[in-house]
Amino acid sequence: MNCVAPGSTLAEENPDEATVKMRTAAAGERALKRVQRPEDLVGAVVFFASAGSDFITGQSLVVDGGAYMH
Repeated sequence: MNCVAPGSTLAEENPDEATVKMRTAAAGERALKRVQRPEDLVGAVVFFASAGSDFITGQSLVVDGGAYMH
């Protein structure tokens, strides 16, 4: 089983000002300096659902815009 591990994602339907401020601050701390949105996770999910990942198991794919780099 594999999983997608998202970073701080602006997924709220009607975010309040504090939520937007928190997500914007998180964007400033990563390599890609923009707010992450749910559509940023689509590619990773589609990949794991495709035949391209048939021989991959037990992995976590971190989709966080470079907040955690190793």
